[in-house]
Amino acid sequence: MQNHSKEKSKVYIRRISDWSSAEAVSEALASVWLKMDGNSLVKKDDFLGIKLTFGEEGASGYIKSGWLKGLTALLREKTENLFTIETNTLYREKRSNAVGHLQVAYAHGYGISQSGMPVIIADGLHGRNSQNIAIRAEHFENVKIAKAVCETDFLLCLSHATGHCQTGLAAALKNLGMGCAARAGKLAQHSKTLPEITVAKCIGCGECMKICPANAIGIKKKKAILVKERCIGCGECTVICRSGAIEIKYDENAIKLQEKMVEYALGVKEALGSRLACLNLLYGVTKNCDCMSKGEEPIVPDIGILGSLDPVAIDKATLDLLGENTLKGIYPEIDLEAQIRHAEKIKLGLSDYELIEL
Repeated sequence: MQNHSKEKSKVYIRRISDWSSAEAVSEALASVWLKMDGNSLVKKDDFLGIKLTFGEEGASGYIKSGWLKGLTALLREKTENLFTIETNTLYREKRSNAVGHLQVAYAHGYGISQSGMPVIIADGLHGRNSQNIAIRAEHFENVKIAKAVCETDFLLCLSHATGHCQTGLAAALKNLGMGCAARAGKLAQHSKTLPEITVAKCIGCGECMKICPANAIGIKKKKAILVKERCIGCGECTVICRSGAIEIKYDENAIKLQEKMVEYALGVKEALGSRLACLNLLYGVTKNCDCMSKGEEPIVPDIGILGSLDPVAIDKATLDLLGENTLKGIYPEIDLEAQIRHAEKIKLGLSDYELIEL
């Protein structure tokens, strides 16, 4: 997609073919940050969150904590208030609550004794802690961003670029849009219908009724019933239900899902007052994202590290570097440019970029 103005966003690239040395990757990551003018971006004593994903149990594609040593050393020249930040998942796995999420994080090298940084689960114990941010976009007037994300002074978005079965590409825009949304926001992006209760699976424990903030669930004949007129679509019940009786339908089409996702990314930018930078790591790029990929073979050779202050430009550069037909061949039914087009339309960033080799 071409931008008719002469303005272009800068995207820096440091190419790396061998990712086996943590020291080499650490140095490369730090060098990209320095070229992004990192010394002036961060203010003294900022509360600086490094947004990444820890991967699910059994996954291996997540960003390794040892790779961050050079970067965090540079950041500590300005502030000691560093932390890694993430939100709970919408689907029912170990990372759907803060306790299980922290256990996975620590197992993957993100304990404070390992990385030197605490981990903050930004939407709280059950994904309920959020703040409404006004964006007045096409699909949303307001978006529900995780509370601690909104309270962060500066957000450094670190994304392991992969394919994705619903959005085609998972990189900075997805890490911001889905990854910084509270549970209700994730549900609003993925589903156009309310949760449904499978009566045969319900054990009548009443936990969903207790947790529902809208008083939209009752118990009748020892089975849960949903009053859809009251339901606000927060998704709380789907996670608290241990019998799997309450389910979400992931029924939003791929284009609208991508558009909703980037509107949430805009909400993050608005919440932070544009105090945001992105680093995309193009290594071990698999067909599926780190939540799903377990032992998959990479779909392209390793490329390197990209850095930009523009989340749209960095993801457009990521798509271009992966090759036009790489993800299109895997997900031919998904319009891979939909998220880029809509993000530019809502003025989240520019698709035109200058690629600067380091």
